[in-house]
Amino acid sequence: MHLNWTKSYSVSALHTAECCWGSANRLIDQVVAQRMQPSADALGTCLHDADSLHAENLWNDLIPLGSSIASNSALANEVLTKRLDGFVEQSLVQRLTGCITDVEATFKNLFPKYLEQIDFRVRPLQEQWIGYGNGFLAHIARLTSRDLLISQADVVALQPVQGGGGKSHHEHGSVRIEAVLANPLTELPELVRLGWLISQLYNTSTRHSLGFKPDTLHRLVPLAMLVPSLAAAQVLELARCDEPTAAMAIEHWHIAVPKQMDLHTQLIPSLMEWWEQYLHLKSNWDVALQALAHRLGLHLN
Repeated sequence: MHLNWTKSYSVSALHTAECCWGSANRLIDQVVAQRMQPSADALGTCLHDADSLHAENLWNDLIPLGSSIASNSALANEVLTKRLDGFVEQSLVQRLTGCITDVEATFKNLFPKYLEQIDFRVRPLQEQWIGYGNGFLAHIARLTSRDLLISQADVVALQPVQGGGGKSHHEHGSVRIEAVLANPLTELPELVRLGWLISQLYNTSTRHSLGFKPDTLHRLVPLAMLVPSLAAAQVLELARCDEPTAAMAIEHWHIAVPKQMDLHTQLIPSLMEWWEQYLHLKSNWDVALQALAHRLGLHLN
């Protein structure tokens, strides 16, 4: 897979705003949290008012598109028209445009040298990926499906406001990852996090053939790709593939846990049992995804 490493004031600003909106306590600098909070709250409220049931989907479009659409008004219009049915009021587009502009202005005041420093920050991860990346993804493909992954992806390097974080955007063929200079956890190198994020950029046509709902895929794929990612990391002697490491990844990478399941007593044992059965039965990966969705109580369609 070819990676296009990029940097974006807009994406990093919107990422910081999303962190403040949903989990400000994760920010490592509370001064940043306090100064970003007003504009982040305004943006989050705007997205919630636009679509209270699917505001998360609006965030998931807004942030990755921030790297490719320079005009904030065009960005706001693209996000709203893509997700909302029918006519979008111009007043809502103008409101969202203003919120985006305020978030970017606050971020630039907080991190005026982001563009100058981010290349230096992300270089260690780039160098590690050159050494291990192709092997990591080759093991993922061998363990799951050789038709699973796309051929190229964008990687947006972020200001590390959480001390390590990231997200995959399969609809946009991109991932975002905070460019930390050192691994927050020695047991889970950031290289493994990056590989796990990239492994979620599956071929959309393959998943559409299964009839999964988009919301189901959003919750299923991060968990489904976690164990094969750890298995690939173990082959490369980067991390272990076992229950404690899987639990650590879910907790520190902030992977959503099904509401009805306890992480340590239910989810982790079920996830590892599913993986062992998959390896033993050598079943089709798409069938394995359906089986995991059933275990997790996720609706398939």
